[in-house]
Amino acid sequence: MTKSRRVLSTLALLTVAASPATADLTMSGYSTIGSFGMPMSGQEQIMIHKTSIRRDFVDRGRAYTHLFDLATHQAVVLDPLFRRADVYDLGAIRTNTEVSAPVNKLKLEIERTGRTQALHDWSCSEYNLTASMPAVIGTEEIIFHLKGQVWIAEHAPEEAELKDLVKLAKRPDFFLTIPQIASVMPAQARSMSELVRKLAPKGLPCAGQVDVSYEGNGPLANLARKMPTRLGFEFQSYSTKPIPAEAFSIPPGYQTVQGQLPAGFPR
Repeated sequence: MTKSRRVLSTLALLTVAASPATADLTMSGYSTIGSFGMPMSGQEQIMIHKTSIRRDFVDRGRAYTHLFDLATHQAVVLDPLFRRADVYDLGAIRTNTEVSAPVNKLKLEIERTGRTQALHDWSCSEYNLTASMPAVIGTEEIIFHLKGQVWIAEHAPEEAELKDLVKLAKRPDFFLTIPQIASVMPAQARSMSELVRKLAPKGLPCAGQVDVSYEGNGPLANLARKMPTRLGFEFQSYSTKPIPAEAFSIPPGYQTVQGQLPAGFPR
């Protein structure tokens, strides 16, 4: 899975996790990545039950699943092709990102524009968002930038069904990220997770589009300037039908392994 796809995954996932939750919610749609002027699109489905989240997506023809249990700080990456489940400790990942990308250095602004668009019965309000955060990746000092828009459905009936996630988002130990992002791009992981706290009281996600860039003089920043990336997601349908409990468990027959983390990563 590409780094850009992982960034986009976090954006869509965290925006959903920001929704206030006790019943079940399923949201289906697609995501897009634009780099070198060549957009790619993939299917997305996110299911939520209390403090558990499941994300099913297709990346370049291959299906993957992410499982998150935010109450126990666990993330699982399922690979159906190889029937493998990589299990990660989100608490350990959070500790590692704080070392190289302290959250107190994050600058995050969200401003309502007054524009709206519809998603079935939802009226979605547009917000401009900008974020920047300094970080150290290896020996290189960079500044991560995020700029774009998100659309949030305010006062939708389904909003009251997701209150458990909002309670967790208010806790100081809350952290939600895709493990592969946090291991190589800690500033993005911290920025996206903190975005949850800002969006939590606002409502349910409809769509989003952001530009991602890096500032600096090292090889990573120089490479990023040569291939600016635009990420987007849009949900097309939603449902509050009950979700089977097994949807949030590792399927029978999968090989379960400890997720591979970089050298020096807290375990």
